Amino acid sequence: MRDLEPFSPFFWPTGPALPGIKPVFEKPPFVLLGDTMPFFHQGVCHLFVCHPPVILHYASRDLLNWQERPLVVKQGPTSADDVHWCATGTVVPNNGRFLFFYTGNQNVCLATSDDLDRWTKHPGNPVLTGDDTTYNRQYFRDPYVFFNRAEGLWWMLLGTQTMSKPATRSGCVGLAKSSDLIHWKLCAPLWAPGIGISCDCPQMIEHEGRYFVLYLHRNARYRVADSPSGPFERPPVRNIGTSWAITLSRPGFDGKRWIAWPFICPTTDETDLGPWHYAGPLGVGRQYTFTSEGVISERPLDEVIQAMQRLPEQSHSALAGAVPLVGKWDTSQSGRARSLNGSGGTLLMPSTPADIYFEAKVSFDRPDMDAHVLLRVDEELLKGYQITLHPRTQQVSIRLVSLADVERVMAYRSARLRVGEPNRLRVFLCGSVMELFVNDEISLTTRAYQHRSGALGLEFRDGTGEFSDLTIRELRNSGD
Repeated sequence: MRDLEPFSPFFWPTGPALPGIKPVFEKPPFVLLGDTMPFFHQGVCHLFVCHPPVILHYASRDLLNWQERPLVVKQGPTSADDVHWCATGTVVPNNGRFLFFYTGNQNVCLATSDDLDRWTKHPGNPVLTGDDTTYNRQYFRDPYVFFNRAEGLWWMLLGTQTMSKPATRSGCVGLAKSSDLIHWKLCAPLWAPGIGISCDCPQMIEHEGRYFVLYLHRNARYRVADSPSGPFERPPVRNIGTSWAITLSRPGFDGKRWIAWPFICPTTDETDLGPWHYAGPLGVGRQYTFTSEGVISERPLDEVIQAMQRLPEQSHSALAGAVPLVGKWDTSQSGRARSLNGSGGTLLMPSTPADIYFEAKVSFDRPDMDAHVLLRVDEELLKGYQITLHPRTQQVSIRLVSLADVERVMAYRSARLRVGEPNRLRVFLCGSVMELFVNDEISLTTRAYQHRSGALGLEFRDGTGEFSDLTIRELRNSGD
């Protein structure tokens, strides 16, 4: 990427379909991407990505530009190579070599490499399977391997099911232990809450003496403990990301930050409210922070924000041509739009591109009011998308614009919305993908198929407020 050139923050490589793999839910030539497994080594991020029945490999030094590397897992002629379905795994450095534990046909398999590019499958694959006593043999996957210093043993966390509960309540974080990374012993579940069908892609992160167990129950969830053995408790906020539309698999550690790339699910028929399906583009890379309350917050990667700031500025021209549709607005100061009506108002910026990065600070004068960011709307405000922030209920939502705000909500989350001080919004809208970050703490993600063009609008209802530090950058539509 060159400075001052519009680009898409969403990672969606193009190229010929791999043999035997047919893109189903998006138009070719996109390569559909699934669960991600970032691994950092010598200043390079190696991003391993599920693309069943293979695992793809991309590498980057700046987390913006990616180089395709050789396949890691692929089908082969022997029984050990006969993987027709793969899922998430872990790369572990050990004694100058790299071990990749991955899921093959609901078993744990192993591949090794000296350079992260050329991989050899272990002749004894699979190295671990379920036993239908402790764990369900048909639901046994997503190994995460790390060294437990307190025990002096390697631990493997697994997304699996216990045999003692109904299937819909049997999801658990399974546990196996090893002294040599080859021979593994199944142990009792690390965490078996009895609250759902799955605890997929489990991972443990230690931060300042606390242990966070992350897992998928469609969206990413987590629990916190003071010991790697638990007990694991629910923090004030239990989710990372938005249900269904986005799947956060595994974060990786670059030496300073935990970083993740989620994949964004498509809908079957490319409608905004259709059923979700597996695999799509990767979302905005995000980095995690850990609060004193045991909450994991997420914000866009510093590298992504810096790249947005290098793009040509659109907000001055947008405000210069802004049209007050309702009420009076003060737009005399650069990057600032203030509503002057107690009942609210609507400001339309018709010159805004359809694919944008939008950033602003939103200030409310009272709690019992709403703020809206309108995206890709027409001049009559009959079509488009509406982001709503409601400080009284502490809710943020994305929905289709409608006559009476009765369209189904596409995404929503609780958020800490402050009155009397600014709340930062970051919106990435490019092609059919929309991601929203609020106060660099939470994200919302959805697909925006139905409306591909239109204006940007700012709105307050039932009170006065201000959008300040307004930033608009044009993004390049990847053509999806």
